[in-house]
Amino acid sequence: MPRPQVHPPDTMLDAARDLLLADGSRSATIEAIASASGAPTGSIYHRFGSRDELIARLWMRAVYRSQASFVAALERQDPRDAALAAAMSIVEFCEENPADARLLASFRREDLVRSTASGPLIDELHELNRPVERAVADLARRIYGKRTRAALNRTLLAVFDLPYGAARRYLIAGQKLPSGLRADVARAVSAVIDHPL
Repeated sequence: MPRPQVHPPDTMLDAARDLLLADGSRSATIEAIASASGAPTGSIYHRFGSRDELIARLWMRAVYRSQASFVAALERQDPRDAALAAAMSIVEFCEENPADARLLASFRREDLVRSTASGPLIDELHELNRPVERAVADLARRIYGKRTRAALNRTLLAVFDLPYGAARRYLIAGQKLPSGLRADVARAVSAVIDHPL
């Protein structure tokens, strides 16, 4: 039976995220992350190699978490149901994972990942959004019968821009999403999807 990790990577990543959200990108030094997580600096360097890699992994973890239910929703058979479910999955992600959602709303990848070494990590960063891009392009074709730029833009507006835009100001302010936001987003998404292209 393997021994439990004394300092799990998620504990280090959570500490880095909390520092970033509280005091900005410069605050998440290895020393500050070590202090906040209780992990020795050596353990952090052993696990991540550098601060840049740790921050890149933190960003990627939040993106993967946000993408999981979004991509699954896009696979629904009925394209209109898929669009609504995908948009709602973003609102649900923001409600259930407010710190990760706030990280994604507050910082661009470029704000956090300044210098990542080449190799598997940079390749993974470049490929990070490919599954979402493919799924959204397929949904645009299923809704509008074509994969034109206009169809893709309309689909992105409905399933991504509207829900994130509706949640963003609450996330950045560290506030809970209002109770009526789901219904408002659903109405807005339906209006966009149902309007002829």
